[in-house]
Amino acid sequence: MSGATGKWWDRLQFTLLFLSLTIAAHYVYGWLQTAMSPLDPYRVPEGRAEKVFESGDPQSGPASPADRLKLFYWLGE
Repeated sequence: MSGATGKWWDRLQFTLLFLSLTIAAHYVYGWLQTAMSPLDPYRVPEGRAEKVFESGDPQSGPASPADRLKLFYWLGE
């Protein structure tokens, strides 16, 4: 092939290779995400572990949004 036909053929090959590698990377990342995620994040904790639903002192009531924001900036979490 020569001239414009060869140029278009090269571009088509490059495009097909790029698309196939992109799709392969998508499936590899999906597989890695599935392999590394916990099986059931909502399961009942084992041993002495406790599940925490609210932070702070239960007798004082829920913290105000301003207090929660200050705590967020203070702890960086």
